[in-house]
Amino acid sequence: MIRITELSKVFQGPNGPVQALKNINLSVSKGEIAGIIGYSGAGKSTLIRCVNLLETPTSGTIVVDGQEITSLRGEQLRQARRKMGMIFQHFNLLSSRTVRENIAFPLEIAGVPRAEIKKRVDELLELVGLTDRADNYPAQLSGGQKQRVGIARALASNPSVLLCDEATSALDPATTRSILQLLLDINQQLGLTILLITHEMDVIKEICDTVYVMEAGEIIESGPVLDVFAHPTRETTRAFIESLYQLDLPSDFYRQIVHRPGFHRLVRLVFTGVNAAEPIVATLGQKFAVTVNIMAGNIDYIKGQPLGILTLDISGDSLEVEKALSYLHTTGLKVEVLEYEF
Repeated sequence: MIRITELSKVFQGPNGPVQALKNINLSVSKGEIAGIIGYSGAGKSTLIRCVNLLETPTSGTIVVDGQEITSLRGEQLRQARRKMGMIFQHFNLLSSRTVRENIAFPLEIAGVPRAEIKKRVDELLELVGLTDRADNYPAQLSGGQKQRVGIARALASNPSVLLCDEATSALDPATTRSILQLLLDINQQLGLTILLITHEMDVIKEICDTVYVMEAGEIIESGPVLDVFAHPTRETTRAFIESLYQLDLPSDFYRQIVHRPGFHRLVRLVFTGVNAAEPIVATLGQKFAVTVNIMAGNIDYIKGQPLGILTLDISGDSLEVEKALSYLHTTGLKVEVLEYEF
């Protein structure tokens, strides 16, 4: 549904050219929810604004629903944009228009007959749960309700693609969850392809099938969400995941552990799928003369698949500890021996 090839964007700044995007390649299948994550300044917003040509790429190609759009101009570009809905971080509603009128606005611009507009707006009001707010103005709405209006407006023209530019970053956690659930419902009910950008790994975890990690204008890591969460290869990705699961514990806590008698190894295990049901900790204690202390742990579900992360202190005789580590490496788990300087 979306294919981006060798996309670059250079801005002309006061001190010379600034390359915001560098040879971006990504592909989003029909009906997929793909997320782009990165810190501020990574190039996320520039990338998503290039998809519907709100920003004109310097080079590269973008194909949406079989149509190469980077060369389109004028009426052809306007027609292509109608197939791409977009929702924004700060809603961008017209304050002088009611909820119903905001949703109707793109249909009015497109010259849709009034009767068809009313029918479509009624459908969308029901879809986003705002039928009872149809005649309210934006100032009378909560942040979550405003974003629901933005989503309904983006869907007005029956787009095949929905672009989300930090759609939940201005919302509180509970409202964020409700908006993410709405997007997931829309994806499943309408088969809509969704491309979203965020700086929150929790958003990626909740609804995305695929994730692309951006840094300094480049995609540095990508893949199915569960695979990337379980086996991150880049430091930026690991930092996002560690912030989500609070994997880093205070060094004072580790110091107390490793200064106890015996030989210690601090180990982080990541397990998925069938491995998640295995009694790994109990097995270590049975097979080897070691003491296993769980220092941190988390079990989560991503698209229905379990993802577990455990930080263990394995202590005892050095030979037994090393045997236990060797055994862990045979289990199919991701095993990382943590090094700490005290």
